[in-house]
Amino acid sequence: MQAVTLTFDLEEFDIPEEYGQTVPDSEQMEVTRRGTEALLTLLKAYNIKATFFTTGHYARVNPDLLQAVARDHEIASHALYHSPRHIFEMDDIRQSREILEELTGQPVTGFRMPRLQPFDRGKLLTYGFQYDASVNPTYLPGRYNLLHENPQPHLRDGLIELPSSTTPLLRLPLFWLSFKNLPPALFRYWALRTLQKRKVLMLYFHPWEFTDIQAYQLPGYVKRVDGEALLNRLEKLIQTLQKQGASFMTCQEYIRTSMV
Repeated sequence: MQAVTLTFDLEEFDIPEEYGQTVPDSEQMEVTRRGTEALLTLLKAYNIKATFFTTGHYARVNPDLLQAVARDHEIASHALYHSPRHIFEMDDIRQSREILEELTGQPVTGFRMPRLQPFDRGKLLTYGFQYDASVNPTYLPGRYNLLHENPQPHLRDGLIELPSSTTPLLRLPLFWLSFKNLPPALFRYWALRTLQKRKVLMLYFHPWEFTDIQAYQLPGYVKRVDGEALLNRLEKLIQTLQKQGASFMTCQEYIRTSMV
């Protein structure tokens, strides 16, 4: 079986803060909402279930949207806040899980750390998590060098690790920035080769990418392709993978069918 998991970090649209632009909280929420609603329409059209790593803060402010997502998709934790204005504490992870479970009535078993920053992963098991999706096993200048990490899903210290996909051999990252900056045909080619070699393709994006963000002070490589154009690019990728017989599933479904 060739498995594809589409994952989305459902968070506040706070990336302009990294580049010196202040965006009101209400606007951050609304930008993400528009992108999420567009994604839900596309995923429903292709009968695809995805995993949404959601911050507790975004969920509390937007319970209706969270519950709409949870009707068809897996909800996982993305800590309590995403904004760098909030100092991260390990207890944020526990709190986020409680908020998400209370709002959805569903178990939350997965976690992804905001910005994939280092944290005490040993605490995840004590908080009740089954898997972590916080590792991108590649080299990103200025961010991290994780070429030593296992690029395949694996069990470590009782916790399942679901790394983001990288190409075989060169470990080129197949994530949101490469998706919007590489020629679409090249990204699809690398995605197919990775799926054929590793039998699993784990991709991650942000809902706010799938709406118009051109007015914000962001680098060209962040907003070069957005909104409907990016949705169309994702739709073409979905079509290509489906033609190859790939099975789309949530992280939970992948673990249940392939690892447990």
